[in-house]
Order: sequence, then structure tokens, then C-alpha cells
Amino acid sequence: MAVLERLTELEHEPARALAAEYMQEADILLGRLPRSVARHYRREVELRVIDALNGGRNASAETVARALDLVGPPGHYLPSEIAAQAARLAARSLNPRRVVEALRYGAMSGPGTAAAVSVLGLLYAAAIFAVIAGIARLISPDAAGIYQLANGAYVLGLGGNYADARDVLGILFVPLSWDVGAGLYTALTQLLPVLIGQRSRKR
Repeated sequence: MAVLERLTELEHEPARALAAEYMQEADILLGRLPRSVARHYRREVELRVIDALNGGRNASAETVARALDLVGPPGHYLPSEIAAQAARLAARSLNPRRVVEALRYGAMSGPGTAAAVSVLGLLYAAAIFAVIAGIARLISPDAAGIYQLANGAYVLGLGGNYADARDVLGILFVPLSWDVGAGLYTALTQLLPVLIGQRSRKR
């Protein structure tokens, strides 16, 4: 029996038509991704179907239909697999571009994961804010700091809003805010495979 390497090599036209329709569904989902990423996952989908067919070129339309039912529609597994892989790459590299990709793909993989991504986005914004606040304080002593008010309360002051209050940390605010921002960013990124990957797989 000749080994099937591409679905276009199926010998029976009705079988090829079913396979082409299935791959078109995958192409619609992958159309939102960069071309190189889309090519990779398209091949993964194709190999999944070929494995279900046991690599037979002479599979009938009925055999192809059973294999496609076994694999399931691309929309049931493809978005979650893309999101989970992106989250793992982000956690390994800590690359901000990878983080953005993981959040983007996670938002595409379902309502539950999209909600988690919204919360993560706010937490990442807090990490960025902490770093920027430290840079601002380094530039100007009145730009940011932790202040104690007359009533004893502690607040984060920005832009000299609490000029009459006591500056608690002084210049130490700079490394502290950087440490908080970097620590939060690192912790969130290390948790991405759990927060995005597992949620995606539960769809």
C-alpha cells in the first residue's frame, strides 16, 4: 500500500473533496496567524488526519469521513493548541513579543480564556506601570513615590500630588518599583501555560 504524505495524494476524488473541505476549515482559523505559523499548524492538522487514515492513499470517502469524525472539527482543538504552545514559548523565553502572542492567541481560543486574558492584561499593565514609575522617579524626584499622609495612610503619589506628605522611600522607590514590575512580569509569564494553556484545553 502506497504511503500517504499529503491529503492531495488521496486517489479517490470524493475522498480528496472531503479532505479539502476539512483543510479549508483549518485555513479559515489559521488565516489570522502569521504565514509561517499558519503553515506549521496546517501541516499539523494534515498529519493528524493522515494518522487517522493510517496513511492509506486509496482510502474511500467513507473512510475519510470516519477519520475526520475521529479527529474532530479543527475549531474544537486548533485554537487551544495554538494558545497553549504560545504560552509555553512565552514562559521559556520571557520575551515580551511572545507574551503578546500568547495573550492574543489565548483570547482567540474561547470565551473563558478570553476572560482570563483580560485579567492578565490588566496585571501586565500594572507591571509596566511599576517600571515606568521607577523611571519617572529617576528623572524627577516629584514624579512618583510612596508617601505617608498626615492621617498616617500610605499612598502611591504621582506627579507631585502629595507634595506636603512625607516621602517614605526616597530614591529607594526606583529599584523597588523596578523589582516589583520585573517580578510581577516574570511570575505572570511563568504562569501563562497554566492560566492560558489549561483553560484552552478545557474547552
